Amino acid sequence: MNINTEFTEALEIDAIITYAKAHCRENYSQDLETLLKCAFSDIRNLPKLAYPKKIDKVEQQVPLKDYVIKFIDSYHKAYNNRPSLRVGNASKTFSDPIVGLIFSLRVEDTSAEELKKIVEGHSLQMSIENLIGDLLEEYLSIKLCDYGWVCCWGSSIDAVDFCNSDGNLLQVKNSDNSENSSSSRVRNGTEIKKWARRKSTQNNTFYWEKLKELTGIEEVSEEDFRVFVENTIKKNPECIYLQDLPKKS
Repeated sequence: MNINTEFTEALEIDAIITYAKAHCRENYSQDLETLLKCAFSDIRNLPKLAYPKKIDKVEQQVPLKDYVIKFIDSYHKAYNNRPSLRVGNASKTFSDPIVGLIFSLRVEDTSAEELKKIVEGHSLQMSIENLIGDLLEEYLSIKLCDYGWVCCWGSSIDAVDFCNSDGNLLQVKNSDNSENSSSSRVRNGTEIKKWARRKSTQNNTFYWEKLKELTGIEEVSEEDFRVFVENTIKKNPECIYLQDLPKKS
């Protein structure tokens, strides 16, 4: 959220928690309270969530109660759509047909069926790479919870994945080459710890020791993450949409 965005009320944490408790009722949790305190401590942490509205091109004040409710609903929706529970959907984008043409011009004796599999395989690989990031987030949400860290499900804090009661913010990436412009904008004036799981320019090089330094956790490793991934996919294979590809039983 822009630092100049105006709300209908002051961002007083007591009022925000009151709205949250009334909305969540028995589903209110200490994790949510930690998240709310971190998120609302700096307006730049807040996702826009389609606010502020404009009338005649003039930005309107953001209604605090409505915003808090939308914030919480987005958080719960993302939590309930984590990889261990979600059902994967078909991609809404189509592969560029020129990819198959170029491949056939460079690789000899490639049949139309082989080209189709290559193009579909590339699309599946991209979907899986996106899923790995979500699996990493869910894995860490389980591992870090005993150390006071809370997962910011649903981009609850812009470009931040975990926070704790001390106000620390942690950004997690699957690879060290996947940082985006949004994260740079949020970091302007706000200290956000950064961690990437793997080094993109070296094979089988991982940064788990760095995560231990940043969070104080000990029980994480690449081997343990692989076990989590394998168990999650076996329990919920439908988290990956396979279209017409043969499914492993």
